[in-house]
Amino acid sequence: MGGKIGIILIFYFLVLVVAFGGCAENSDQQAVPNSSTVQITDMLGRQLTVPAEISSTIGTSSPSTILVYMLAPDKLAGWNSKQNLTQPCMDENYSNLPVIGNWLGSKTGNYETIIEMHPDIVIESTSTDGQVNEAIERRQESLGSIPVVAINDSILFVTQSDPTIEYTGKLLDCEARAEKLIEFRSSILNEINSTVKDTPDDEKVRVYYAEGPKGLMTDPSGSPHSQLIDICGGLNVADCPLKSGSGMTQVSIEQVMDWNPEVIITSNPQFYASVYSDSLWENVDAVRNKRVYLAPQNPFCWIDRPQGPHLIIGTAWTAKMLYPDLFADMDLSGLTREFYSEFFHYELTDKELDMLLNPAAEA
Repeated sequence: MGGKIGIILIFYFLVLVVAFGGCAENSDQQAVPNSSTVQITDMLGRQLTVPAEISSTIGTSSPSTILVYMLAPDKLAGWNSKQNLTQPCMDENYSNLPVIGNWLGSKTGNYETIIEMHPDIVIESTSTDGQVNEAIERRQESLGSIPVVAINDSILFVTQSDPTIEYTGKLLDCEARAEKLIEFRSSILNEINSTVKDTPDDEKVRVYYAEGPKGLMTDPSGSPHSQLIDICGGLNVADCPLKSGSGMTQVSIEQVMDWNPEVIITSNPQFYASVYSDSLWENVDAVRNKRVYLAPQNPFCWIDRPQGPHLIIGTAWTAKMLYPDLFADMDLSGLTREFYSEFFHYELTDKELDMLLNPAAEA
C-alpha cells in the first residue's frame, strides 16, 4: 500500500512541475514583442514601434505625401490639398482621396481628422533644425499611439546622396519601386552633371525664375524653390535677398530688365499666358526670343511648390529648356511617359503628353 501511495505522490509531483513549467513558458512568450509590430529607427534616430504590415499612411505635408503616392499609392490615405487634382493626370481612385490638410504654408492640418482616420503611421519631412524636430515631438504627443515617422527634408529628394527614397521604400515594403526611382534619378542627374558641370559662369545660360501672376516675384540661387536652375547648370540672375520659408522675393520690372535673362522659367500659368503680350516685358531677351517656359503642372508642378520627389522629372525638363542643343538627345517625351507610368501610376495619352510639354501661350 505504501508503495502505491508513493507512486501516486510522485505522479502528482510531476503534474505540478509540468503545470508550473508551462506557466513559466507562457509568461516568457508574452514578454516577446507582438509579432504584428516591429521596432524601427526613423531618420531622426527616434525609436518607434510600427505595424509590421503598413496599409494606411498619412503625410503631414505635400512632399511626404507625394513620396508615399509615388512609391506605394494604395497605402496613401489622403492629400494635404487639392492642388491640381481637380482634373489630374491621375487615376480617380487616387485623386478622389480625402483632403486632410497640412502643417506647411496655410497650416490647415487637424489632429482629430487624422486620429479619426486611424492610419498605421504618419510621415513627416524634417531637417536638422531643432525647432522642426520639436514640432515632430509635439505632433507625436498630439497623435497619441499613431507613430510619427520622420524622414529627411524634402529639398534633398533630388540629390543622389540622400537615402530618403530608399528608407521610405523599406518602411512601406516597396523596395523595388524605390530602387527604380533612385535609378531614374541617377540616370538623369548623371547625364546633366556630365554635360554641364564644367561650364564656366560666363558661358552658362542666364535664367530668371518668374513667380506670381505678374512674374515679379522670384528666388535667387541657393533657394530650394529655384534649386533646379542650379542643378541644371543655369546662372540664376536674381540678385536679391533670399527669403526663408515660402520664399518669393518681390522685385521690379526694372531689375528684371537690368538682369536681362536669356531664359525665363515660370510655374505660374497666368503669367505665362500674358507675358508675350505685356509691353512691360517686351524688351527682355527671353521674351523677344520666345524663350519663356511654363513648367508642366499636372498633377504637380515639376519645378516648385510643392517640393518633393516628383521634381526629379523636373530636372530633365529644366535641363532641356535651358540647353536644348546640349540635351538634344534627351528623350523628354519618353522620360515623361516612363515617369508617369512608373511613379504617377498613370498612362498618358498623346494629347495629355503634348499639353504637359507644349502649353499654349500668347505669342
